[in-house]
Amino acid sequence: MPLKRALATLPFLLVVHLSFAFAQTTAPQATSAGVRNAVLEHKLKTALTKASGVWGVSVRHVERNEFAGINADQRFQMASVFKIPVLIELYRQVKEGKISLEERVEWRDAQSYFGSGILVTLDGGLRPTIRDLATLMVVVSDNAATDQLCKRLGFDQINARMLEFGLEHTRVDVGTRDLILQALGMPGEAYRNLTAEELDKLDRSKISAEVEQNQKKFLEQCPNCGTPREITLLLEKLLTGQVAGQTLTREMLKILSHQQFNERLPRWLPYDVRVDHKTGTLLAPVWVVNDAGIIYLPGGGHVIISVFSRGTEMGLSQADTKVAITSAEERIGELGKIAFNYYTTCITPK
Repeated sequence: MPLKRALATLPFLLVVHLSFAFAQTTAPQATSAGVRNAVLEHKLKTALTKASGVWGVSVRHVERNEFAGINADQRFQMASVFKIPVLIELYRQVKEGKISLEERVEWRDAQSYFGSGILVTLDGGLRPTIRDLATLMVVVSDNAATDQLCKRLGFDQINARMLEFGLEHTRVDVGTRDLILQALGMPGEAYRNLTAEELDKLDRSKISAEVEQNQKKFLEQCPNCGTPREITLLLEKLLTGQVAGQTLTREMLKILSHQQFNERLPRWLPYDVRVDHKTGTLLAPVWVVNDAGIIYLPGGGHVIISVFSRGTEMGLSQADTKVAITSAEERIGELGKIAFNYYTTCITPK
């Protein structure tokens, strides 16, 4: 950096340094939601100064009743994090006797589903249980399993349950098939019956104007969006047994703990640290990289962290999208490490 420019930045750096020092010596700010941890919040914000895109973060230490956040009340595209509300509604209906986890359903119509998962690679005729579908939905983010559960549960019921739990800005409007089609700019009747093979062969350049207009509408309408704070609240209700009984709560947490995509929140944590979490990713119209989960601290404490991020530019190349997603995954891993280290190594105000 040129000397003149470096000297010009000194007053700003001094102000930041003094502000941080002041934050460390003042008492945490208490609110109706708990105690705001300004020191941890500053650490999280500092980590995101080198991140591209828009970020929303909500962190909560359950036992200490502390929280920190960045854009925690802003709505973000949840991508596959919306499968957490689906999982919770499923187990609530199990608790109410409306559905059995042991019930078997026949797997068919593989070409009707897009995106992640393994069911689409298997022959029809398989008869997984409802519990199997829930497990696939979470641990490998299986979209076919998700859509079958959504159809069975009903979107109105899922959203009514979220409102019951106090989530006023989080909605599950569509399943994965419709979400992907809308994100690609191809909603509506013209594409409703499109198969996976037909989607792969479709020349989207011939409908580029239509696609761009629909993608802008997708970003404005924000289907399947939620806030970091509300997803953290939902996970806290799950952890503390407010969603279902003890047995069903343990089962849901166990499923989340078997997550196979661990390049985000658990990325820089010790191997023996348990993290019950669900990731979410979209490649269009802007990149979306999310993770939300519960980190189990040594000694029995729990930190819940929900991180949502999105790009700001449509139409990135595949190479640029891959770079952005890899970078976002690293940032989420860093945020998880910051929260974990803070509550395991730092002495903080009581």
